[in-house]
Amino acid sequence: MAVIDIARTEVETTTPDTPVAEVVRKLHRTAVSGLVVVDGKEPVGLVTGRNLTMALLDDDLNAETTPVEGFVDGEIPTVPADAGIYETLETLTERGARRVFVVDEGELAGLVSISDIVLLLGTELQQVANAIRSSSPAFRREGVYYRE
Repeated sequence: MAVIDIARTEVETTTPDTPVAEVVRKLHRTAVSGLVVVDGKEPVGLVTGRNLTMALLDDDLNAETTPVEGFVDGEIPTVPADAGIYETLETLTERGARRVFVVDEGELAGLVSISDIVLLLGTELQQVANAIRSSSPAFRREGVYYRE
């Protein structure tokens, strides 16, 4: 399975030159925890409410005019859209990241979090368990091993 198959492909974005106040309003309006920062269609980082919390406490910050670029986490890894799930998980763990940008020819195609992969793997394990349960005599008879 390719990572693009589980990626969130409708991703909220902003640009590095967008004022902090506008980013905060968009985060609130869209009810997302972060916005992908793009240069054209290329992802260059992620800005989250957590990134901006301390910045907004700075009395010298003019949130209406200060661009968000100084508060962007640019350490988000990328994987190609056709990368496998395990390759993506390996990238996340090697980089100590919680999210990965999915790109197609350098352009943002989606976003996958480690939670997305865990949910997929959990669902697949449940399907395997159901298949074993439905074909196993131990699960078809009454008693200790019987499950509905």
